[in-house]
Amino acid sequence: MDGFLLVDKPKGLTSMTVCNILKKKLGLSKCGHNGTLDPNTTGLLVVGCNQATKMLKLINEHDKEYIATIVFGLDSDTLDIDGNIINDINMSFSFDDLKEKIEKLSKEKTQIPPMTSAIKVNGKKLYEYQRKGIDIEIKSRNITIYEYEILSDLRLIDNHLEIDIRLYVAKGFYVRSFARDLGKLLGGCAILKELRRTKAGEFNVINSIKLADIKSSDIKPIQEVFKLPIVEVNDYIAKLVKNGVMLDERQTNEKGVFYVSNKCDIIAVYEEVDELKYKPILIFK
Repeated sequence: MDGFLLVDKPKGLTSMTVCNILKKKLGLSKCGHNGTLDPNTTGLLVVGCNQATKMLKLINEHDKEYIATIVFGLDSDTLDIDGNIINDINMSFSFDDLKEKIEKLSKEKTQIPPMTSAIKVNGKKLYEYQRKGIDIEIKSRNITIYEYEILSDLRLIDNHLEIDIRLYVAKGFYVRSFARDLGKLLGGCAILKELRRTKAGEFNVINSIKLADIKSSDIKPIQEVFKLPIVEVNDYIAKLVKNGVMLDERQTNEKGVFYVSNKCDIIAVYEEVDELKYKPILIFK
């Protein structure tokens, strides 16, 4: 029961609610996820079960892919259609103009996160300030857009233009901020209408399972998900590893993350925390 589930998150549930449902349904002692999806965002949620929750930080560092529907001429306090609409204007632009502005935006290296994010400023999350109506300066953050693809023509629905787009991005990118900035470049405003996460690193929503259909047999073992180098240690070091001892160049010169094995039995996962200094992420019981 130590492993991962690829969940196709439905609308209307928070990511933590999904974890709580799975925890109760499968009898798990611990359950966590690889990055929050808003209640009305669907798609890939990688869920760690029991000891595998300690490995989730490795997945959080992965690149992500999203498919978004952006609607132009609307603005809301959450930068999506579920928030309070605070602006409603008519916008008119050509498809060529749209392509030009998306290409320009794709080259941006920084982005201002939305107030709805969980980024902490002075010990509090941004959405906590927003809920209390407190204005606070938000610093821009580095971002990378690796790839984008416009998936539809411009269409007019309820007197507002909208478009579908695929975005393949690095960690820390906010699609709702992208929508906001695209709207501004086109001389108005824009918000998210729909959002679906389709990839997280090597994981693909194609291989995910709907929440209602998940069974304990769907849990993928840690070693199946993470193909890491293996460092073999003797019985003496193995006892120390099981007590969480730091390793150094006397045991290995591996870089990054690796399994520690004794007599071909994997007993721990370690990561490099300094040059040739390693600490455990997970010790198998």
